[in-house]
Amino acid sequence: MKLKNFIFSALALASMTTFANEDKNAKLKQINQEIQTLQASSKDKKKLPKSTKQKISLLKANKTLIEKEAEIKKMFSSFDVVKAKSPRKVLVYSRTTGFRHGSIETGAVMIKAMGEETGAFTAVHTEDEAVFNDAELAKYDVILMLSTTRDPISKPEARAAFEKFLAEKKGLVGIHAATDCHKNWPNYLEAMGGIFDGHPWNARDEVTIYNECPDHACAKMVPQGFKIKDEIYQYKDDKHFTRDKMRVLLSLDLSGPNMMKKNMKRKDNDYPVSWLRSFTGSRVFYTNLGHNDATFMNPVAMQHILTGIQYAAGDVEADATPSAKIGKFPKVVK
Repeated sequence: MKLKNFIFSALALASMTTFANEDKNAKLKQINQEIQTLQASSKDKKKLPKSTKQKISLLKANKTLIEKEAEIKKMFSSFDVVKAKSPRKVLVYSRTTGFRHGSIETGAVMIKAMGEETGAFTAVHTEDEAVFNDAELAKYDVILMLSTTRDPISKPEARAAFEKFLAEKKGLVGIHAATDCHKNWPNYLEAMGGIFDGHPWNARDEVTIYNECPDHACAKMVPQGFKIKDEIYQYKDDKHFTRDKMRVLLSLDLSGPNMMKKNMKRKDNDYPVSWLRSFTGSRVFYTNLGHNDATFMNPVAMQHILTGIQYAAGDVEADATPSAKIGKFPKVVK
């Protein structure tokens, strides 16, 4: 079973090995012991080092994967998957130098498991900036920025390698806070397509989604009026954020219950959630979803992310014509 073989492969940060022949209870016991050891390693239990917190989060994410194995397998087996034109490899990068989302480890584990179980791709998860060099990036078809914040790619040579990767017409995927970083790097901002400008809708808010392209390959899995609890951003009104360059797939339906917030800034009420974009010939997919752990267990959200990854890899054919050119705009609130 692919998922069973995968379960411990995401534990590199925790310096653990794969126990392929151990039963479920033994694996869970081992994880609990590792968590307890890490928690006991600090004198101040309330102020664990950042690296220790990350290891614990990764262990807990894998624990969930084991405990809910049947449910997760059933979810992935129900997905529509396009057969890859060639074996695909995705680099999942989640380094943060600012705020760190607690869902990062869950997202990394679930995205890796999804690729393995569906056969759509294999993924490598890292927070090592050294991976951004020409030789290493040549191994990948897609770079996936998973809730990266502030300046996760900071070195000039690393940024040059990233830009070269995109110029080679490969793929870029952004999840949640991928639009809340690199604010001094114009080419990154142009590639991603939006700059974080606050989140009027908080993590506990249930938002209503307006599907602007219900027949589109990357959006057809999202029912009109879809509701999900997640933190949703608004984006700065600048040259990077424009429907003249992006194909908006999903946006907020402000006519839904409790959708109007006092700190909304955009006069045009344009609050996209997911979009496609092209930058130097590369295929870009971004979704704001992903603040909460639960998002990565939501079948609609995960099918949406899977299709977005397959689009970025070049396996899903989808129309990325900018919304403004085909007359697609936010739902009018009366």
